[in-house]
Amino acid sequence: MKLKHLIILASLMSQPFSAFAQVEKTKMVDNGGAGLFQAIAVKEKGLSDFVIYHPQDMDQAIACQGKLPLLIWGNGGCMDSSAGYERMLTEIASHGYVVVAVGEMEDHPNSRKQKSTEASELHRGLEWMLEQNSTKGSEYYHKIDTRHIAAAGHSCGGAQVFFNATDKRLTTCIIMNAGMGDMNMAGAGPESVQKTHTPILYVTGGPTDVAYENAKKDYSRIAHVPVVWADHAASGHGGTYHMPYGGDYGRVVVDWLNWHLKNRTANADIFLGSDLKGYTGWTVQSKNW
Repeated sequence: MKLKHLIILASLMSQPFSAFAQVEKTKMVDNGGAGLFQAIAVKEKGLSDFVIYHPQDMDQAIACQGKLPLLIWGNGGCMDSSAGYERMLTEIASHGYVVVAVGEMEDHPNSRKQKSTEASELHRGLEWMLEQNSTKGSEYYHKIDTRHIAAAGHSCGGAQVFFNATDKRLTTCIIMNAGMGDMNMAGAGPESVQKTHTPILYVTGGPTDVAYENAKKDYSRIAHVPVVWADHAASGHGGTYHMPYGGDYGRVVVDWLNWHLKNRTANADIFLGSDLKGYTGWTVQSKNW
């Protein structure tokens, strides 16, 4: 019996630490979002400096739609908190996605001092989630659709996306109130835009958005991948992240993800045909499709 116990203990110790990841804290925003699957925000022991947004009942979501596509999120200012985006990220999760966002959970926005993060954090969050997906016994075991992965970020977080955009596992990139133009930020620059390999969605807030001109330059220069530029002139650099369900930004991101990660091709008309029914105040341009 003692030998058997030693063998079991040795086997457990040889497994990666992430296999023992546990939920340390949960939070629900906007009653779990407006999608079909009520979502929660989770702080995991194995990745405590991130927040994971996902359907509260992932098995139910998978039974309805299949495995859950993955979104990796970078914050404005490249900061270590997604609290300012939690309404939108919860909304995305409620439509059957797992979102891995840089930064430890906050009870409410600005409840602690924030610090900047490296662009490599997006890669670390992606690797952890993929490891969990392949770790038997993990809550996320075989729940992630590893063929459909997106990266998105706001402002400096958008530059962090470009830093990671050469990752061949990515299906699409979403650049929100951001653009490289002729500048360098978060380890990315104009050359990073040209190295992307996926369709790109730019979302900006009109000429008052400090990222507007950089997004405009990027859009004009991109000739190697499909790209859409969706502009909401009234929202400025701050977007609609603070509104219930992330406002129109939440809607446009869900519509884009449903097209590219769930093959809902009817959504292409929103971005390529300018079928903006219900999208007041938006203009959309596209090319290279």
